[in-house]
Amino acid sequence: MKDMILFPEDIERLDSVLVPLTQKANLLLAALINKDGRILTSQGPLVTVDIVSLAALVAGSSASTIAIAQLIGETEFCAMYQQGKSRHIYITSVDNDTFLGLVFDDRTNIDRVKVFVRQFERQLTEALVQVYNKTEDMVDLDLDMNSVLFGAHLTAAPAAPPAGGQQPAGEVVYMDMNQKMPPPIK
Repeated sequence: MKDMILFPEDIERLDSVLVPLTQKANLLLAALINKDGRILTSQGPLVTVDIVSLAALVAGSSASTIAIAQLIGETEFCAMYQQGKSRHIYITSVDNDTFLGLVFDDRTNIDRVKVFVRQFERQLTEALVQVYNKTEDMVDLDLDMNSVLFGAHLTAAPAAPPAGGQQPAGEVVYMDMNQKMPPPIK
C-alpha cells in the first residue's frame, strides 16, 4: 500500500458517511482501518478504547483470517464477527485496502449492523476512492516558511539571541536547516 496523507477534508469526507452509519446502526464505534493497520478515522461514543491498538490488531487478525480461508479453500473472508458478553465487533472489507471495524452492544444486533453497512457501502467506497486516488499534483502542501502560519508571522532567526538568551514572546522563528547549528547556550 502506498503512503498517503490524510487532510482535514479527507477525514470530513469519510466522517460524513461514518456519522450517519454510527447513528442509524446504533454503534459504539465505527473505524476505518487500512490494511497496514493505520486508523483513517473513527466515529462513535466509545472513547475508552485504544483505537491505534485496535486498528493494528484488526489488520493482524484479518491477515491471519486470510490464511484460515486459504486452508479451507477460500481466497479470503470478506467479514468477521466476534461476539462477546456485552460488546461485539464486526469487521468487513470495504475495498482491497480498507477494513471497517464496527463495535456495538446489545442495543442493536448483527443483522441490523449488516443491513446498514450494505446501505452505506457505496457512499463509503466512493469516499475512499477520492481519498486514495489523490495524485501528487492534486496535493497542495504550502511549505513556504515565509508565509503566515496559524496567524503568526515567521521571521528569520537573529544572528545572536537577545540578552538572557530568550526569544521575545509571541515571535515564531525558523532556522535554515542547511546552516550549521549554533552551539547550545549554557
